[in-house]
Amino acid sequence: MKTDIINQNLLQQQMETVGEKTRKSGEEKELEEAVQGFEAIFMQSLLKSMRQTLPGDALFEKSHAMGIFESMHDQYLAEELSKSPNAAGIGKFLYEELKKTIS
Repeated sequence: MKTDIINQNLLQQQMETVGEKTRKSGEEKELEEAVQGFEAIFMQSLLKSMRQTLPGDALFEKSHAMGIFESMHDQYLAEELSKSPNAAGIGKFLYEELKKTIS
């Protein structure tokens, strides 16, 4: 009888530990997605600023459609760059710093 109670307590503690690890890994996954999104927004802003420094095309006037296309291209490029392991590193730095607050 006593061993059943001990086994139940051990099983309950193990289940709580597994639940806690799962919760932490879920929070870490959310944090990773958030910092990746932040890095994408930062990279898009950087690309937009860099594009504004370029001189205009002398041959053709820039149309509204071309501006939309460039904006969409910059957004896609920023998202892909933020997913890359060779990204700027801002997301990785933020993740390591903010992960300490989860633990």
